[in-house]
Amino acid sequence: MFKVTSANAFLVVARMGFTLVAQKVLAIIIGAEGIAIVGNLKNVIAFFERFSVLGTSNGLVKYIAEYKEDKEKLNQLFSTTFLFSLVSALLSFVILFFGADNLNQLLFGNARDFKIAFKILAFVIPFFSLNAIIHALLNGLSAYKTFTKSTLLIVAINAILIVGLTYKYGLYGSLLAVVTIPFVQFICYLILTYKTSFKYINLRTVTLSSSFKSKLLPYSLMSILVVLFININDIAIRRLIESKIGISDSGYWTAMNSISKTYMQFTAAIFPLYILPKFSRISNTLDFRREVKQIYKMLLPPLIIGLFLVFLLKDYIIRLLYTPEFLEMSKYFKWQLLGDLVKFIAIVIAYQFLAKKQTKNFILTELFSVVIFYILSVYFIDYYGTEGVIMAHFVRYILYFVVVLFILRNTFIGGNKAL
Repeated sequence: MFKVTSANAFLVVARMGFTLVAQKVLAIIIGAEGIAIVGNLKNVIAFFERFSVLGTSNGLVKYIAEYKEDKEKLNQLFSTTFLFSLVSALLSFVILFFGADNLNQLLFGNARDFKIAFKILAFVIPFFSLNAIIHALLNGLSAYKTFTKSTLLIVAINAILIVGLTYKYGLYGSLLAVVTIPFVQFICYLILTYKTSFKYINLRTVTLSSSFKSKLLPYSLMSILVVLFININDIAIRRLIESKIGISDSGYWTAMNSISKTYMQFTAAIFPLYILPKFSRISNTLDFRREVKQIYKMLLPPLIIGLFLVFLLKDYIIRLLYTPEFLEMSKYFKWQLLGDLVKFIAIVIAYQFLAKKQTKNFILTELFSVVIFYILSVYFIDYYGTEGVIMAHFVRYILYFVVVLFILRNTFIGGNKAL
């Protein structure tokens, strides 16, 4: 765990540096309104990124870690995933290419014509799946150094691409950069992970393994449903803020989420690289409680200190990443930071659902989180404006934590039991 967090800390610091430059350029050139529009497209991409392997990314990490010494099993795993990806690519192409008009109207309205972004994305989908497979391989093998090098190169090139295209073409350039990033990511992976990838991935014969099909499909159902609802919810909330307050406030909310995702990257890598493989191997409640306690003991103190520093420096962070126009979002920080803290505490425990393939529990808790967030946002926005949406984020994760604890109550209370 120390190796993962140390390597990730360096990566996040570097990522923050590149993000600072990219966000600053976006804020200056396209403003809050443009950031809201780019946020909608990123939500679409986030769904298709997960859908590209039919939502089996977490399952891939688990089984790569489990069978990394068994090349025959790995070949069956990658072969099955490749066939999943082929089905996904065909479905995605039809949706994105032939549904570009409808998607453009849904996300951007009749006044804006960015259909070309969806049509380009339709051809980029196969690279999503290849990236997901390589990413899962590095995670499953716990190849921290290779993962860090490749991710650092990808982040740097992505920042250059976004800055360059936004500077030259404005908002259109930003959207163009976002949809072409997966191809750039694949080239980077190919250069830096060529030996590792081809050592483990052998697709000379492609067959569907019924064993891995049944093992991966629960992850598929969990991931696709949840990611779909999460991203639809984000788009719906932007629309809610835009209709109730204005599109600029929708951009401020998007910017706040972007800052949140950046500082939470310090803990993000611990989930696929450490917690998922570790929880998968734990077979009794005593070891599970001990492991959760160890994770909290190591990560909560620095996380709390870090969040407190972000709160103290919030105005400097806003000025650094954006423009004075965005200082309006300063009042959002306290609720966002509190919500992110509770979210981390809850998700550490909730990862047991993924590790043990508890499909029903995972889907129900995630959908509860998404639905209650939207309901609370609709209620709070009338009383507190856009700040009410951030307050809803905090309340949502308190309720989510309570529900997760209730479902896993037997795992934390009582004697040592088999999982």
